[in-house]
Amino acid sequence: MNRKAAAKVAPTLIGTASAPIAVGLPVYNGEPYLTRALTSLREQRDVDFELWIGDNCSTDGTEEICRDAAREDERIRYRRRERNLGSTGNHNRLVHEANARFFTWAASDDAYEPDRLRKMFDALSDRPDAVLAFTSARQIDADERTIGHWNNPCRTDHADPVVRIRDLIGLPHENYHCYGLYLRDVLARTHLLPPVKNNDRILIAELALYGRFVEIREELLLHRLHERRLTQSVSSRDWYRTQRTDSKRLVMPNVEEAGWYLKAIAGAPLGRQQRALALLALRPWIRENAGPMALNVARAAVDGARIAASASGRLLRK
Repeated sequence: MNRKAAAKVAPTLIGTASAPIAVGLPVYNGEPYLTRALTSLREQRDVDFELWIGDNCSTDGTEEICRDAAREDERIRYRRRERNLGSTGNHNRLVHEANARFFTWAASDDAYEPDRLRKMFDALSDRPDAVLAFTSARQIDADERTIGHWNNPCRTDHADPVVRIRDLIGLPHENYHCYGLYLRDVLARTHLLPPVKNNDRILIAELALYGRFVEIREELLLHRLHERRLTQSVSSRDWYRTQRTDSKRLVMPNVEEAGWYLKAIAGAPLGRQQRALALLALRPWIRENAGPMALNVARAAVDGARIAASASGRLLRK
């Protein structure tokens, strides 16, 4: 979507401007930590960027905070969505709204060290074979006390894409790669975030098939862990019910995740042998999820029978 077309859908508070980096910040009722997140982004040093905020129809003070920030800072474009797109839809819309060469998602409850954007930009600019740059992270609590640390355990800079996806799928790790800086045109060639709960893991595994990742081993991301986080506060099935915007009535979370992994590998720029090896790299995930997938199918059969019975009852009453 070009800037003029986007502006017709949801006008921004300021005019357009070009910058090499677009930061996409999706938010819904982010008032508790949003001011801190915006401040840390606005204080990024020695880097040219614009900040695109997608407000998913918040009902708290989010809109006022964002509009105030946009009035104060010409780099900020604020859009209040015409309807709640769900978390996935809001994230993906931001990728298409921005025109910059580089793109990153920022969370409304996280914060950045002042040099994070610049260091990711420099690292990715210097590596023509790379599609993503990311940093280590310091985990913080609601009061910004340090409660943990994250470093990448995966061989995401390996020359072989099969090694990269094998590690990302097979090794236990927190997926903080997704907060890195992407080449936007490569990101746009993926399926983006699919409509399943663990969609960030699927996206990063898919992206690893397109190119190598550049790692900056400095704790420049402050990732906040708190009880209000969406991924922590709802189950997989409840996530589907609250975040999905399609009309599917039968929920099979693990089965759908498997399908998206298969789509990711099928659409990646791989030769026949690499594609076969990438499919084999799914074995640890399949072993771990075989039981849940069987339960998904069994529960969907029960739910399907219940839906059919309800429909039959309505027809009989007519």
